[in-house]
Amino acid sequence: MTLDPSSHSLKTLLNPRSVAVIGASEDQTKFGGRLYKTLLHHRYAGAVYPINPGRDSLFGIKTFPSVSATPTAPDMVIMALPRDKVKGEIAACAERGAKAGIIITSKFSDAGPEGLALEREVVAVAAAHGMRLIGPNCLGLISPVNKLVLCSSPALNVEHLIEAPIGFISQSGALMGTLFDRSHGMGIGFSHCVSVGNQADLELNDFIEFLIEDERTQVICSYVEGIKSPQRFVELARRARAAGKPWLMVKAGATADGSRAAYSHTASLAGDFAALKAVCERENVVMLDDPLDMLSLARAMVRYPRRAVRNVTVITTSGGGGAITADQLSHAGIPLARFGAATAEGLAEHYSEGQAANPIDVGGRKHEGTDELGVVTAELALADPATDLGLMVLTTAPDVPGLTRQLADGADKPAAGGKPTLYVMLPGRVAVPARAHLMERGLPYVDTLAEAMSVLKGWKAWSDFREPAAPVRPAHGYAFERPAAGLLGEAASKALVGRAGLPVNREVLVRSADAAVDAAGSLGFPLVLKVVSPDIAHKSDVGGVALGIADANELRERFARMQSRIAEAAPHARIEGYSLQAQESGELELIIGARHDAQFGAQVVVGAGGVLVELLKDVAVLPAPVDAASARRAVETLKVAPLLGAYRGRGALDVDAVVDAIVRLGWLAHDLSQSAAPGEDFEIEVNPLKVRLAGQGAVAVDARARIGRA
Repeated sequence: MTLDPSSHSLKTLLNPRSVAVIGASEDQTKFGGRLYKTLLHHRYAGAVYPINPGRDSLFGIKTFPSVSATPTAPDMVIMALPRDKVKGEIAACAERGAKAGIIITSKFSDAGPEGLALEREVVAVAAAHGMRLIGPNCLGLISPVNKLVLCSSPALNVEHLIEAPIGFISQSGALMGTLFDRSHGMGIGFSHCVSVGNQADLELNDFIEFLIEDERTQVICSYVEGIKSPQRFVELARRARAAGKPWLMVKAGATADGSRAAYSHTASLAGDFAALKAVCERENVVMLDDPLDMLSLARAMVRYPRRAVRNVTVITTSGGGGAITADQLSHAGIPLARFGAATAEGLAEHYSEGQAANPIDVGGRKHEGTDELGVVTAELALADPATDLGLMVLTTAPDVPGLTRQLADGADKPAAGGKPTLYVMLPGRVAVPARAHLMERGLPYVDTLAEAMSVLKGWKAWSDFREPAAPVRPAHGYAFERPAAGLLGEAASKALVGRAGLPVNREVLVRSADAAVDAAGSLGFPLVLKVVSPDIAHKSDVGGVALGIADANELRERFARMQSRIAEAAPHARIEGYSLQAQESGELELIIGARHDAQFGAQVVVGAGGVLVELLKDVAVLPAPVDAASARRAVETLKVAPLLGAYRGRGALDVDAVVDAIVRLGWLAHDLSQSAAPGEDFEIEVNPLKVRLAGQGAVAVDARARIGRA
């Protein structure tokens, strides 16, 4: 939900003047004891009200038997009580005037209908008095910039909190604690970390909105299992972009198994991953697979704000390491920078022939006595206009800490222009002092090439983003008429997309071989014959498709053969007739489709078509409607995209026709979504779309559609 203007702002809630710890204790085996001690240890400056009716004081601080006995109403309360006591305690806190509460307790909506009903009652009790809730089923929050720790994770057993302008919102409490622990060990800090749990009241989007507005946060990180308010999510992505704050995200539920795991964990619907990914790509929310890589990228973006990274220069201590790194960069789609003549000449003074190219192997130096070669190398390489980032790949060497320091010093030289660096510390204990040096200087590092590739791919995706143009309706040849609900046969489906302006092949419905021969004259040979039946989804599986029919005699023969095979393979299928079609030629078969996603609305799909659909699973998904430039970029991402260009003596294919078809189908999807009743959806599939040579267009030769509820 959007925060009620009359309710307390998150800025106030995450920086409370007073905190009540319900169940506070000195016993570190209990949740309340661990949380209370951690809160005090990190020097929270506000008033602390330990609630414990059995003690007069805890760690020297006066206790209170209940929240109603505190000197003033606490801004924040936190509790981990048995589920059946939560509602009563929240009611007492709300009546006392508490502004917000954190409910650690689980077994609410995450445990089924009974828990969901109780969860709603708890929210209603709090809302009646204007109290906001975080959770239930969460691990609390960590706000280093406010010196506020309301979390019992053992990861908080550190001497001090590291402050950095990275905000992290997580739908998993345990994951938040784990990542805080790993990040602290790597010198990565935060502005705020929040575990949102079941999002019964305050939800993910509320905290994202807070981070966008928070002047102490520069990069937003999120671990997401389900999105409660999809349209608000899109609006916030645009606000984050306008504010210049990169938004990074790891999403659970990319697979069917992942979706089930996400639901059982926080009762959040994982939704359609492909649809969410398409929306994130359009809005420049960068999705990563690994949450630690997400935080490593965040650290790099904080260290080098607003820097674009599209190519890299590799400096390494190993020729083999350089070769492997170059291979992995190529696989990741990240090009190596190509040095200009001045850089090449400068490096040639210090390196043997062939060793000064990118990657640069510092082991290939000309003179062993060259002092501070790492400084010189890093300065020269980063000063080159073609270099966006220096990727320093360190292997075991006589002085890893010394070389690391030299590379960092060289990158700090004015000539290097403050360009980003990322260090890959491949050694184990040998590199411990080097890692410590990088941490002291606030320089980003990772320990594996796989982590480096993930960070760089995310950074490049963010850097390559182009603001999408407003989609423009086709100027001619587009008409929309919502069809009746139900399954549409091939003819009706092609008529639907044909009204949107997609070229379709000519066809005639016949019911006998004689009728087919009579109709053949108006279509012309060669012909295609297909069975028409609402009970046969995949016609070729039952012998219901005949291609390349050359003359009337072959038409009669293959008509009879088709009838015989269908009678054997699908004896109970209702046969409405046979579609006789002009056989269209094409150089490449694509699939284009459209669907309605329950969260994000109309989507359009393009990919490798024909028999390759299931084999390659080579598709791109776009939110609809879509502008022509975005449609073209989507086509260029396909594995089969090279086949659209000139190939082995054959000319280039008509990409413009493909783009036009995608745009038109996108508008059809948009109009179907806008005209649908609540709960209705649709699916449209054109497969194959036969693509011809440039200037000759493309044609849809088969289609299917479902309109209305599944």
